[in-house]
Amino acid sequence: MARPQTVPAEIASTAPATSPRAGHRDRTWFAVCATMFVVAWGGNQFTPLLTMYRTERGFSELAVNTLLFAYVIGLIPSLLLAHRLAARWGTRGPLVLAVPLSALGSILVAAGSHNPALMFAGRMSTGVALGIGMVVGGLALDSLSTTPGRAPRASAMSLTSGFAVGAGAAGALAQWAPAPTTTPFVLHGVLCAGGAILITRSTTGTALTRSDPSERNRTRLPRAFHLLVIPAAPWIFGALGIAYAVLPPIVASELAGFDSAFSGLLCLLSLGLGFFAQRIVGRTPRRSGPTRAIGLMLFVVGTLAAAVAAGTASVLLVVVAASVLGIGYGLTLVGCLRDCERSAPPGRLGTMTGRVYCLGYLGFGLPTAIAWLHSSFAIGTTTSLLWVAAAAVATNVAGAVILGITRRKQAS
Repeated sequence: MARPQTVPAEIASTAPATSPRAGHRDRTWFAVCATMFVVAWGGNQFTPLLTMYRTERGFSELAVNTLLFAYVIGLIPSLLLAHRLAARWGTRGPLVLAVPLSALGSILVAAGSHNPALMFAGRMSTGVALGIGMVVGGLALDSLSTTPGRAPRASAMSLTSGFAVGAGAAGALAQWAPAPTTTPFVLHGVLCAGGAILITRSTTGTALTRSDPSERNRTRLPRAFHLLVIPAAPWIFGALGIAYAVLPPIVASELAGFDSAFSGLLCLLSLGLGFFAQRIVGRTPRRSGPTRAIGLMLFVVGTLAAAVAAGTASVLLVVVAASVLGIGYGLTLVGCLRDCERSAPPGRLGTMTGRVYCLGYLGFGLPTAIAWLHSSFAIGTTTSLLWVAAAAVATNVAGAVILGITRRKQAS
């Protein structure tokens, strides 16, 4: 069976006869993965520091969760527009831009540790860089791959490993290193310098084949994308928001001063398990539907476990909930990306991927919403999490039912 065209025509690489040699392709593949790893590191290194800013800088729960969500404000426009940058300039130019933008975000956050407005700007810069890395990096990998399922898996694993290692390193440095509000961001700046060298020397996206934008815009996206993938997307990163922004404060009084280290551990645990889940399902590229469904089921189970943990303040249950949510995140992300790769009409993969990530990152607003409900209406964390689990079930079951009814009508 021939591999469907998933790379937009406007950023397609040259024909196989003029493709880079295998060695060059491998080096370019590594450079793109490294870039995605670095920008993901920058996006998530702030998360385990939330407790530190809350206790040592006096920021409120709502303030720190707003700073966590701030990079989504830069991320969403970036996700929606990144494929257009790739269409105009190829994939290498936007990726080269993403790395210094990520480094700038770290500089601003480190310099503004007493200035929430400056930190907010830094988080937005980090979000712009991450959005470019996600969409354009995924397109670059897809243009280099000839194996169905390989590019989405590599994309998901590069991002997940960056999220995990960045958060784990930042949590450890904040707990035990000097200058905890500066040292994690300095380390990220050093990594950005290395990532910039690698991607600048790569050869990806040097050839462009333009297509008519009006023709692309007339291509309808698959109905299954709207009814199955879109309802699943918000819970991808919603799982992580619950795992390492909602859960740590629940047991903060039980941690004896090791709040930052514990937050970093939860990040590393949830994302590490998500990474290995993505690696395991990499050998079943045609089964994206079950992968997505299992991931959603685990999200619901993990959220219910988190609700129970919120009522009992059990450290063990917090760890279990974070682990289940991490696996749910990993499977849902890979399933959604593979659905996009398999079903994207010509020239629409970037649009579909951008929408998945855009809606996915709205899930990082869950901690802010939960904190707002608690401060404004005295609604407890347990109740809020039960509502979240119910919303996930309702939206995804409704989408599957509507799609099934539509298909039966068409068949008859």
